[in-house]
Amino acid sequence: MKTLKLFFALILLVASTNIAQEKSFVVKVKNPLAKERPDAVVSISSKEIINAHTDFNLDLFSVFDGETELAFQIEKNKTKGAQILVLLNMKPNETKELKFTLGKKPSAFAERTYAEIAMKKNLQYDGKKFRGTKFTNVNKVKVPAVHTDHDALFKYEGPGWESEKVGYRFYLDWRNATDIFGKKVNSLVLNTVGVTDTLGNNDDSYHTMQDWGMDIFKVGTSLGIGALGMFTDSKVNMISKTDSILCQVSKNGPVKSEIRTNYFGWLVGYKKYNVESRFSITAGSRLTKHAVTIDGEPENLVTGLAKYAGTNLTKLDPKKGWGYLALYGKQALSGDKLGIAILFKKKDLIELTEDAVSQIVKLKPNKGKLEYYFCAAWEQESGGIKTQEEFDNYLALVVEELNNPLTIEY
Repeated sequence: MKTLKLFFALILLVASTNIAQEKSFVVKVKNPLAKERPDAVVSISSKEIINAHTDFNLDLFSVFDGETELAFQIEKNKTKGAQILVLLNMKPNETKELKFTLGKKPSAFAERTYAEIAMKKNLQYDGKKFRGTKFTNVNKVKVPAVHTDHDALFKYEGPGWESEKVGYRFYLDWRNATDIFGKKVNSLVLNTVGVTDTLGNNDDSYHTMQDWGMDIFKVGTSLGIGALGMFTDSKVNMISKTDSILCQVSKNGPVKSEIRTNYFGWLVGYKKYNVESRFSITAGSRLTKHAVTIDGEPENLVTGLAKYAGTNLTKLDPKKGWGYLALYGKQALSGDKLGIAILFKKKDLIELTEDAVSQIVKLKPNKGKLEYYFCAAWEQESGGIKTQEEFDNYLALVVEELNNPLTIEY
């Protein structure tokens, strides 16, 4: 009998301990727009939470919207402290009370973004190509000085990142331009793309239509979609000549994935710059955010879009807030319609211009920092945008959302 009483006492003790541990508090999130915002991401400051709830443990909590557990991802930030990126759906003008439950381990969330760098590991270089029959994913790489275009070192020639809607890549060589993977499926695919293309440009399977989609953009010598450069000596200078390059998968999670690249000694004219580039994407979004940090106080940085005959150029140059430069038409390599756009802050804009191969957005960094977005919308995308009007409406909504972020009350 004593043993049985002791057993029940222990059960009650464990239960009461769990109840004590599972404290909760509420953070309010408001949508200021009279429009739905599916797959919205809100960044909640851990510092603000700790100021109000000193027992908050960043390593052990869950987030709920009513009875529904929400996916989240912790993003470390040197200046702001850790940010909690929560993925949620917002109705028009809705205010949600997100319940943070302490002491409760979160569920395993579905992966809805992905970033990768896949390369040959043995670095056997024959003067033209890197030999090998397999690509291996790496978290980071210092790019070999001999690396150049089409030498088969990297799977699809550089890093890639994606949401379910679209994928992007950039060439991790002297071209440093950005390209688009159009997707016919609403799922993550990049880990399967180009895995057998070990000979270089002789066997790039993604240039022909696959079950998942294909590479849908011709970049050439242009800025591609959202690549970075500087306008000097009456021309665009891409990040072509550098002392060294370090590239890494800096985030990979259910809410956000990111590729970070550090370029050391970017030579423009007679001056060198160090640049940090961060390409990131969030779940359910077509947008890539490009966050740039550069030293040396340059007068400008540029980005832009490859231009092709038969596309319509549209732009929004507002008095304040966010604007865009966009192209829509039959510019996909698959022969069908594709919309592409750069979104920028009016306060950063120097001018919209062009050269023979690119529509150009010239921007002014603020204390060495610059942010802009780019996006692609292919008509074969699952539930895709199929007309100019639909693309214009999509961009108008994106601008509204950028100008009216979700607000937080702790």
